[in-house]
Formats: sequence, C-alpha cells, structure tokens
Amino acid sequence: MLSQNKTKLPINYNLSYSVYIHSLSRPDSLAVACEGQELSYEQIARRASAIAACVRRSSAWFRKDGLPPRVGILASRSIDACLAVLGSSWAGATYVPIGLKLPEERVLTILSLCNLSALITDAKGAKLLTKRVLSACPPLVIVPDAEQFKVQDHGEVEFHDIDLLPATGRNYPAEVDANDPAYIIFTSGTTGIPKGVTISSGSIRHYVDMAASILNLRPSDRAIETCELSFDVSLNNMFSTWHAGASLHVLPAARVMSAVKFARENRLTVWSSVPSLVGMLNQIKALSPNVLPGLRVTVFGGEQLSKSVVTAWQSAAPNSVIENFYGPTEVTVYCLTQRVLHPLPLTPGRDFVSIGTPIPGSEAAIVGPDGELVPAGVAGELAIAGAQLSMGYFKDPELTEKRFPMLRGKRWYLTGDLAMQDSSGKFHCLGRIDNQVKVLGHRIELEEIDTHLRNVTNANIVATVAYPFADGAAQGLVAFIGSLLIDTQQIITTLQTRLPAYMVPNRIIGLDNIPFNQSGKVDRKALQQLLKDSLNEATI
Repeated sequence: MLSQNKTKLPINYNLSYSVYIHSLSRPDSLAVACEGQELSYEQIARRASAIAACVRRSSAWFRKDGLPPRVGILASRSIDACLAVLGSSWAGATYVPIGLKLPEERVLTILSLCNLSALITDAKGAKLLTKRVLSACPPLVIVPDAEQFKVQDHGEVEFHDIDLLPATGRNYPAEVDANDPAYIIFTSGTTGIPKGVTISSGSIRHYVDMAASILNLRPSDRAIETCELSFDVSLNNMFSTWHAGASLHVLPAARVMSAVKFARENRLTVWSSVPSLVGMLNQIKALSPNVLPGLRVTVFGGEQLSKSVVTAWQSAAPNSVIENFYGPTEVTVYCLTQRVLHPLPLTPGRDFVSIGTPIPGSEAAIVGPDGELVPAGVAGELAIAGAQLSMGYFKDPELTEKRFPMLRGKRWYLTGDLAMQDSSGKFHCLGRIDNQVKVLGHRIELEEIDTHLRNVTNANIVATVAYPFADGAAQGLVAFIGSLLIDTQQIITTLQTRLPAYMVPNRIIGLDNIPFNQSGKVDRKALQQLLKDSLNEATI
C-alpha cells in the first residue's frame, strides 16, 4: 500500500531544489547541453519554474486522494525532457515518464492508470499524440509548436507551447515532504499490465546525496546522459550531476554508436552507461588505447559487468575510476556498489565483477525460500532493506505486499535475483530466480511476453527466453510456440503493436515438442541449450 503519511519535515525534498540553489549561487554555470543548445543554471531554473506555473493551472491539478498531482512526460533524450522533469518536480508533482518506443496500447494503458493532471512532450513525443492518445490525455498538454494542435478539435484539452510559456522568474520550488511520491516508473509485468514502481522524494533525495558522495562529483565535471527517462538510471545522471553543480551533456539516441567521439568533443569527465554499450563500442573498434584520457569517473550499472568490458574500458579510459553499481528500480536506482580495483573483484567461477556492498542507508541479505538468512557462500535470493525502498507498486497492494514483506521486523524488497555473499562480505549476482531478465539494460518479465504470445497465437504452450548473450549480457529474445503451424512474421508484426520494441522477440520458433521440467513447467534452460546446440549444428 502506498504511504500517505504527510508529516511535515523541515527539509524541502523537491528534486529540483539543488538546481534552484545553483541558479542563485552560480547562475551562469552550464547546466545542460544537447545538440548545440546550452542552458545555464539560471536559464533552466527560469524555464522549469515557468513549466511549473503552467501545469499548476491545470483544471485537474488538485487531487482528492491526498497525493500530489501526476504529470506524464512523453519525451526522448533531449533538453525539453530534462526541463519537463525539472518543471514537474518544481511544481510539486509526481512525474511519470512514458517511453517513446512503447506501442500505442501501452501508452493508453499508462494514461488510463495514472489519471494525469498534465502531459509534457518534446518534439519526438508530440509525434505520438494520435487521436486515440489525445482522447486519453489530461486536460493540459505542453508541447513544442502547440499551434498544430490548437487548429484541430481535441475536445477539452488545452495546449501550451513549451518554448512560449510566460516568464515567471525563479520561483521557489514547491514544498515536498519525504513521503510524497517523486516519480513512477513503469516496468514489465507478469499479467500483461505494466507495473508502476513508486519512489518517494525522501528515497531519491537520499540516493542522490549518497551517489554524489561516492562518486566525488565536482562543479567542474562534465557528465554524459545515455539513458531515456523511462530508465531510472537517468535520475542518477541528471540529479547527481546537478547536485554537484556540474554540467549534463545529453547523448542523442542517433549518436549512440559514436559515443566516444561525443565524449571527446564535449570533454567529458564522467561516464555512465550499461556495460553492453561499451561492449558494442569495443565490437566496432571505437575503443582504442587512451582514447578517453579525460574521463575520471565511470559508472556501470543495469547489467552484469564482465571482465572483457572492464579490460577494454580500462585501456580506453586509463585515468578513470570505475564503479560497478547494482540496483533494481524498486530500490531507487542503485543500492550496492563495487569499485573496480586490481586484482578484479570477480565472482568465483565467473568472469563478472562483484556487485559489492550496500551504499550507506541500504542493507542487503541473502535469504532462503522462507525468508530465512543463509550462510556465506550459499546461494539464495538477494533482499534489500533501507532508506531507498520503493513505496510499492502503483495501485497494486497485493503485489506490493508480496514483494515487500516484513522479515525479522523490517521491510525488505525481494529482488528475484539469485546471489551469494562471500566470506569478505561482498555480494555476487548469479542470475535470476524467476523469469525476469535484462536485455540490453531493459528489465523484462518473460511471462508478460508469453501472455501476449498466447493471445496472438491461441497456442497453449509458449515460452520466451533471453538469447544470445555477449559479455554476459542478453542481447535479444527468442520465443517458442508449441505448434509448427505458425506465421512467424505475422506474430512479430502483431506483437510490435502491443509491446515495446525491446520486448518483441527477434525470432519465433515453432516446436511440436517443447521440453518441460520436473515441475511440469516449460524448461527455459533446455530451450536456451537447444539454441546453443542449433548454433553449432545450424539446424534451426
């Protein structure tokens, strides 16, 4: 159940507060840059304040449920996206990022669930405002080039141009309590309905304070943004940077494969990405020795960090410290960290870096099936407690209670990750207990894909597996259907209308004899082995 404790605290937990402070103390310092556009702290504070004033005029601003209003953000990696997050937070709202790659049906589902007070888009997001989406939109929408919508009949929706909002000055950010929800990020769900992970303002404030301290960020730092808003690592990149008064340099999606050139052009000192991005850069031979001498801090997270990625990166950025972070969305970005030292702190028997130890304010434990602690060296489920735990799943108290149980008098989050703690206290991630996987940094519930496969094919037996793997990270998905009479291209085409692109299987294989395990469930490991064997035999 989401907390509604409104106890007043003396600290303003508004996410935008640090930007406001820097706009007063160092107004001319660069805050964010993207595709040739640069904004100082004073400029982003004034524009965020103007957005805040606009959304607060929405006819649906005041809510009856006692929680802050919610503002949706349909945007890419852009300055407008950063301003949307800041403006929503400045207003005291809970922001809800909506990914651009989501199919229309999923966008409609999120809009229906959230009952937004306002929606903000950038230029790319505005292109997704179809008639169906607009019919589900809140009464106030902020877009670039609002005139294109004003000339059309969209009922009661009021449009405002993000570039033409009246100046308001640097108004003080709205007072926000630690228990107020700061954002809701939707992840894959087992029932076909996405799960909304709700994070409190106190939790994200605690994380930002800890991350800035661990990384020792400075006002002179120039940090990269490689993530979309719907990936919570974007919060690390934005707010850890702005907490330090440093500058954020947004890498456009179209330039991902030239990220090294981007880093050199912008004289970056801080890098943050999923390890698989570095793996791809290494594969295309973009990582020559000492190509990034100016980097002093590197943050990896979202996937297992392989020895080969570390080796390639240490050669390319020899002056950078490397922090390997771990953390599910439900525990506010990252909650464990391991500094990469020599010799490499590898997981025994595997070429992966340890996920280390909890950051201050967090606690980790390995538990058995009944929640009992297991001894060092024994594998079990990784559980997390502490200041960064999510408030729960949006409008899903049953799942919240299941995944956030009380154990030994304390609230924990059961991650679903198989892990063990070694004799030195370091934690090591060994994979997934359930059927949740990460593909190129995206967390995916395989059962959700299976649900849609059954609906599309009318087949009773289906199964999706992560495959292939490179540098320890899943690169794609393969779906199996218990029938030989299937139209694989039609299945993929239909799934593309229902699921984000990263959740659509790269291949569909029909089998009349899908393997089962002793529990009577589809044996996904056997299917993965089948794919490995077929690679050698070239039979599939």
